[in-house]
Amino acid sequence: MRSKIVPISNVARLSEAGDALLNRAPGMPGMGLVYGPSGYGKTTAVAWLATRQHGVFVRALATTTPSSLVESICKELSIGRRATIVGTIEVIVEKLADTNRPLFVDEADYIAENKRLVETLRDIHDLASVPVILIGMQNLRRTVSGREQLAGRIAQWVEFQKSTPEDAVILARELCEVPVADELVGRLHEAARGTVRLIVVGLGRIEQFARSRNLTKVSAADWPKNVDFFMGATPGAAR
Repeated sequence: MRSKIVPISNVARLSEAGDALLNRAPGMPGMGLVYGPSGYGKTTAVAWLATRQHGVFVRALATTTPSSLVESICKELSIGRRATIVGTIEVIVEKLADTNRPLFVDEADYIAENKRLVETLRDIHDLASVPVILIGMQNLRRTVSGREQLAGRIAQWVEFQKSTPEDAVILARELCEVPVADELVGRLHEAARGTVRLIVVGLGRIEQFARSRNLTKVSAADWPKNVDFFMGATPGAAR
């Protein structure tokens, strides 16, 4: 299996939104929201976008406070924090404004539930004028929509959805080093219920099967009917 980001539909929409935020007109809101169920590839895709845009990537925790959040940002920016949180935000804003690096915050569900954390990110966005992109689960949109001062700054809303059958074919073509027939990929997509994580697991299983039998390609007829694609994982568990 090759290790790479594949430009399936969710990734393409994320890339378009990221570019729009970077190239927005002066004075326009520059926050983005990326949301969707677990297993749809959000974190991997956002990490790729952050790398491509030379962004600052931090992850919120259940225990995150404004102080620990700005400390994490300082660490990623390779700058020292100041004696006060206000002073620390000032140096973060200066560094981000100078470098025009977007800020990505994963697990932002923890942020959206905390007024002080929301205000901290809002201040960084407003003062540095760089994109701030929040990544979280399906309910994040509802939570953010309920915070007027935050929702009004969201210029790009990107919902990660189930992959399409065409996405699965593209994943197989780009990731598998042993060709897999479209019919078998279709069966895998159906079994995975469109979940990217499970599709990738299944493709790895198919490739391992092919190599163990010295197959140069895998057809639907080659795959045993009584063997699942997920090494014991159940598709329902990933929904």
